[in-house]
Amino acid sequence: MTSFAVRPGPDTDDRVRCLVVMGTRPEAIKMLPVVQALQSSELLQPYVVNTGQHADLVAPILRAAGIEADVNLEIGGTGNTINGLVRDCVAAFDDLLLMLRGGPERRSRPRLFGAAENSGNPYPALTLVHGDTTSAMAAALASMGCKLPVVHVEAGLRTRDILSPFPEELNRQLISRMAAFHLAPTPANQANLIREGVDPERVFVTGNTGIDALHWAADLHQEWPDPRLARLDQLDVPLLVVTAHRRENLGAPIQRIAAAVRQIALERPDLVVVWPVHPNPKVRDDVYGILGGTPNVVLTEPMDYIPFARLLQRATLAISDSGGVQEEAPSVGTPVLVAREESERPEGVEAGALILVGSDTDRIREVSLKLLSDPAARSAMTAIRNPFGDGHAARRIREALEYLVFDTMPPDRYGAAFSRMKVLEASGYDAREIEITSGKIAAAHPELRKGAGAMLALASMRR
Repeated sequence: MTSFAVRPGPDTDDRVRCLVVMGTRPEAIKMLPVVQALQSSELLQPYVVNTGQHADLVAPILRAAGIEADVNLEIGGTGNTINGLVRDCVAAFDDLLLMLRGGPERRSRPRLFGAAENSGNPYPALTLVHGDTTSAMAAALASMGCKLPVVHVEAGLRTRDILSPFPEELNRQLISRMAAFHLAPTPANQANLIREGVDPERVFVTGNTGIDALHWAADLHQEWPDPRLARLDQLDVPLLVVTAHRRENLGAPIQRIAAAVRQIALERPDLVVVWPVHPNPKVRDDVYGILGGTPNVVLTEPMDYIPFARLLQRATLAISDSGGVQEEAPSVGTPVLVAREESERPEGVEAGALILVGSDTDRIREVSLKLLSDPAARSAMTAIRNPFGDGHAARRIREALEYLVFDTMPPDRYGAAFSRMKVLEASGYDAREIEITSGKIAAAHPELRKGAGAMLALASMRR
């Protein structure tokens, strides 16, 4: 049995548990609003699982919101391979479920309704995974092995090339095969899933939780973490923000991106360039080797999410290979040049809020200098409504899960709706079981009325 760290404390909450899995910084950022939304639920509670894939980058995100992970699976470690992460995460997650279950699995039927039927049951109703990380894929696999329904947040993003980005595109496609419920940020993401044979009635369009997170973080106005950034308080100083760290950009691509940034900085001495450098030595060696000593380039340590949200909001232009930045920057009026050959977020490119530049040094330089010197061109990009969300995705997700487990009022629609029956059938129930178990839940929770008013009734009972 693997070892992991469980947060001590009393367990007197009788709400139904939902496992919320995260192991990397992007997952923590985008799942934070979901955790906050579940904390506000009268019916559900989040049980936060930090896999430990990027141990030092997750905790600060949660801490900023006053949240601590309930368990840390501690799978990270220097030199661990992709296969090693999968092996360690599946084993640790399986042991976690064994602990919560109180013994080995003896049934072949799904357990989604178990906690709802029996108040205070520590075993969760479902597992929420996000996006395309190795942690998410492995947690989904382990959950499937225990008949625990998988809910995929940020479902349906695609490049359709399982080698680019690798292993992210492969991970997200594998999760789509395992998930019972797909929470797609946009209609285009939903269309991707339908094209692959996913029942459209098991897909709910929510908007992207990253937009929820950005609005929360930007409103905090946290101080700059590096004194060299104080100059940014002068609002007339143009700012270029750069991030690059994805696996497909390691080596020659990131060297070309850094070379372009150096040329831009030298041609625009009035410009401040800020690049929070990823801790990966393969990134740091190239970035510092090319840009170190450039007078108007500030290379910083990786930033916590909250000051980075402020930095992105302050930026005149961003160059990034980050999926999160592609989604978030349009919400704060910052144009983005995407330093990738293709993007699984084509909505932003098609809308004109993003421009694909790859790692071509000349193209990055030319497009950047054009936008930096042309306010009208920047305005044309920033005036576009963000296609990725409106800041209310987490609330929709909470309401959808309450409806799924307790048959409360269906959530407000942002895009396409979903069928509760279809999702429950995909979780392993047949129609008769759903009818019987829903009756048991209604009997166990007489304070709940089916449909409209159920949440208000329960809230008044527990105040």
